[in-house]
Amino acid sequence: MLKLKWMPANLPWILVLALILYLTLAPQPLGEEQPELFPGADKVVHFIMFGTLTGSFIYDRWRYDRAVGLKTALIIALASAITGGVIELLQNYMELGRTGNDPLDAAANALGAFLAVPVCDRLGWLRHTGSTS
Repeated sequence: MLKLKWMPANLPWILVLALILYLTLAPQPLGEEQPELFPGADKVVHFIMFGTLTGSFIYDRWRYDRAVGLKTALIIALASAITGGVIELLQNYMELGRTGNDPLDAAANALGAFLAVPVCDRLGWLRHTGSTS
């Protein structure tokens, strides 16, 4: 797997977070046409977005030889899931035409965030030296 060390530190996850914030908080990020692929497609998108947020943060640590252990990876996933919950609340209170407080969106966010951890482990991005941080 490429480490892409030419890219500045923290750039991968910051770009992912910026994209997530735009897609979830902008009034109509995809324009007037809202494509509907299949029922529940938005939940799949939430799952992918927050899995990618967790994965990009873990990847960014790994590519600079600062891989994290399982405990820290789970804390990163929890932070991603909490970010998803905060976004749901913001959608509800910003009054920009977005619906928020959807528990299924929050569940998809959390599921994606936490399932990214075993994927990152399988990719070799977690540290296994007996330390859990």
